[in-house]
Amino acid sequence: MSERKQRKESQKRTGLGFVLMLLLSSLGALAVSPTASAAVSGSLGITTSSAPVPDGWYSSFDAIEFTAEVTNHYLSTSGATRTLSWYACSGQVTETECRSTFSATGSFAMQNINGNTTLTVPSTSQWVPGGSADGIFTILYAFSNNDQDPSDDVFIFNINLTSNYVDATIEDDHNPLEHLENLSTYANELVLNTGTDYVLKTKGEATICALCTFSGDFGWQLWDLEETMLLKEAYRSVSNLPAWGGPSPFNMNLPDFSFNQEGRFLLKHGLFNSTGNPHSDLNPNNNLATFEVVLNDSIDLKITNVYPSHSAQSSSFYYGTERVVAEIANVGNTTVESVTASFQVYDQQYELEVSDSCDIDIMHPGATETCRFNLTTTGASRLLRVQLPTIFTIGEDVRMGDNLYSITTNVEVGPINANIQINSNEKVYLSTDHVELVGRFSDVASQPLNYTWREGFYTWGYGQVLNLTGETFGLGPHNVSVQIQDPWGNTDYAYVEFDVLNSVNISHVPYWTGTATTDKEVMFTQDIMLPHLGVSYNIGQGKSPLLLIDLALEGTNGEDNGLRTMDLNLNLSALLPDNIDLSTVDLRYLPDTESQLWTYIEGEDTFTYDPFAETMSLTMTKDGVILLIGVLPETNVTATDFEWTQLKGGQIQLDWEIQGDITNPYVGGWKVFKIQGITGTTVFPDPASGVSDTIWEELTLDTLADTLELSATQWIDPGFLETGICASYAIAPIDREGLPNYDMINVTRVNGQADLLCGDAIPPSTTIEQFSHTWTFTNSTECFDVRKDWSSCYEVTLSWTWPDHEPQGNLTWNLYRIEYAPDDVNLKFIEPIAEGLTGVPGEVGTYFQDGMETDGIRPYRTYYYILAPIDSVGNELLLANYPSPNIERVHIDDDWWSYNQHVIPPEPEPPEPPLGIPWLQKLNDATQVSEFQLAGVVMLATILLNFILLPLILKKRKRLKRVLEARKRNVAATTEFDDFFE
Repeated sequence: MSERKQRKESQKRTGLGFVLMLLLSSLGALAVSPTASAAVSGSLGITTSSAPVPDGWYSSFDAIEFTAEVTNHYLSTSGATRTLSWYACSGQVTETECRSTFSATGSFAMQNINGNTTLTVPSTSQWVPGGSADGIFTILYAFSNNDQDPSDDVFIFNINLTSNYVDATIEDDHNPLEHLENLSTYANELVLNTGTDYVLKTKGEATICALCTFSGDFGWQLWDLEETMLLKEAYRSVSNLPAWGGPSPFNMNLPDFSFNQEGRFLLKHGLFNSTGNPHSDLNPNNNLATFEVVLNDSIDLKITNVYPSHSAQSSSFYYGTERVVAEIANVGNTTVESVTASFQVYDQQYELEVSDSCDIDIMHPGATETCRFNLTTTGASRLLRVQLPTIFTIGEDVRMGDNLYSITTNVEVGPINANIQINSNEKVYLSTDHVELVGRFSDVASQPLNYTWREGFYTWGYGQVLNLTGETFGLGPHNVSVQIQDPWGNTDYAYVEFDVLNSVNISHVPYWTGTATTDKEVMFTQDIMLPHLGVSYNIGQGKSPLLLIDLALEGTNGEDNGLRTMDLNLNLSALLPDNIDLSTVDLRYLPDTESQLWTYIEGEDTFTYDPFAETMSLTMTKDGVILLIGVLPETNVTATDFEWTQLKGGQIQLDWEIQGDITNPYVGGWKVFKIQGITGTTVFPDPASGVSDTIWEELTLDTLADTLELSATQWIDPGFLETGICASYAIAPIDREGLPNYDMINVTRVNGQADLLCGDAIPPSTTIEQFSHTWTFTNSTECFDVRKDWSSCYEVTLSWTWPDHEPQGNLTWNLYRIEYAPDDVNLKFIEPIAEGLTGVPGEVGTYFQDGMETDGIRPYRTYYYILAPIDSVGNELLLANYPSPNIERVHIDDDWWSYNQHVIPPEPEPPEPPLGIPWLQKLNDATQVSEFQLAGVVMLATILLNFILLPLILKKRKRLKRVLEARKRNVAATTEFDDFFE
């Protein structure tokens, strides 16, 4: 078999021609390509962009800074003379296109770069894309002149811009444990315990566009230090971060953290997953922070020191109560509860003399506690021991050696050295002052001590402190002694002298200071009040009442108070508001707070005004009421944004904002006025067109609706505007005399004009569409097991089509259920089974109810479901009549047998008839019927009667026949005279 050989010469010619063609084409390309040459020496290369990050997402509204990383590939320093520029171009474009059609451009702050060094170079300007910049943008970094290696003189990459920017950033340096309390600290690290729940916190900043929705899974993950194994994790969904387009800080609680293994671990916390519309988190690189946590449960309680209570540096112990102090510290890593420190004292024969204890409820790591023990023995060389337990319910103490503290010392009886401490340097008291005498003793005196206070032979009291008023001691000089006795019978005495004067302190700081001197014991009362609302004091001279100060001194048992003088220093700046010109203030006198008949303060009663100290010094020889008067500033309070809202039933709600000096106590509140009538009724005029006091006095003469406190910002008219009846409202601030300030009045408006406004008392008449139902029997054993009742296993589903809303506002619906056909039923006496139902017009609404509810559906019942519309102001159509499109009748049948036919037993086979004769079986069955048995008894009785009575009747008949025949014979033999003789 032969094979055709290819011609090698032809192949060689073809290959040579192809090579020549490629060579010529490459030379032609080089001929038309731009020539490049090294314009500058050296070799600087753009490595990457630190900001913005290639392929990263950024907000169109934020300013973008450019930071390039530039590397000097040569050994010598260079770069300061080079110009590096940036270009921002819309879309994915080439270098040439970006240089010619850029959106923005700028330059970098180049400087010298050491050889073989990479430097981060910032831009000298920023780029603000603007809210319309959405999509992919090309960023170009380029040197103006190429160097010896032009391949890295240009760096081009893409970024994504969006006006719907979403990014949650977690702070890397935040310590999620820093808010936790009672933690142990070791080497500046907080130590956690195993098996304990801790609330961790993560901090960061969220930038979410205003129309965006965002939901993130925030939580933590616990890893080993090498991050090779996930040990535990927990997350919580958060969807309420602020969304306004700008950065908002957050500090949120993470799910509870706990772990049951000791050691050092790596905790990752922050945002692990997110969803959103139109974007989830666009920058996942800043969503997590890492933190090392240490878990250690070591227990280490330590007795740090034991010393006498009178001095920590003393080596001498003295008999008495709480004479031994022990300092205890928790130097471990775990909280220990129910710690009992025991204290024992042994004599030289090591016999126990004193035993005491100190209970500590809880000791957190790092906490210290002080225990005090009684030292109720004396003698030389006593062994004092303070001991802590070493075994606890949560474990053992890791260092048991510091749980015992022993010291050998002498226990002595200390001297008393009695003295008295008095709380007045001058040893002078007023009758209202507290005289406090304290018995003092040396720090080493044996305790407990007994104290007896005497004046002469009279005993004032017992105890270390004697605290009585000057009134209790009485007026005049006093000499009081104290006797102090220790448990060993040692006694010491001390004495003190003081005087009690008949002076009453009537100061009321910061409003005034002063004293009253009386001959007798008195009671002092004071009160500060504003002038009574609506009361005219007829001050005149352009001044008004400012304040009432009621000062009263009352003698005991109704006696005269014996007032000599009452000196007061009134602090006007504290008593009166800042807007009062204190230079206009004057004083008047009133006998009591209910009087308006004032008199001048003159004669023996005088006062002076100090303008520099803004005080008035007053001397009175009688008590009573001081009336402060002065010039009041103009009232600057008004009700702004005076709006009205329709409520159900035709009620009107008024709302307003308070503008002006609401701290002015001389503004008495608000008066609300109301004009009511039909269309065309007079309305309150718009004060913006001018205010006439005469007109307003006439309009408000008989139209007062209510008087409110100054703090009120809302009023609901208790009256109901019936259909066709409208009203106009006005509100004005009033002074303390109740007079309105018409210059600050405001009125209700309709469409921006002062006009009548009407209520809405008409319920909606909208009807529901396609109101229908379906009901089913679930035949569920799970349902039956709950209540052991198949009648609870029924479900009904109502469905309807939502009708259109009213032009005045959206409708809501209440759903009612009754068990009788409604005929003029008022639904306000029935509790709805569902409230506030809403839906989109044209869409289908549903409601589901089953028998598992307490008042659920049951078989053999008929229910009427009623949908009642409620308009935007709360009016509800409460009258129900059946039939109606808003009422659906639901009858529930017993459907149990439809699913349970198998439980009916089959009909038994008929028995074999007697002797195989069917009619005998029928006869036998008939004999079991009570009616057949009764008929048989009657028939049998009838047969028996026939057998008995029929022969008797026949016998009677035969005898009667013989009698009749005999009578016939006798008649034939008689004559016609027989009848006559008869």
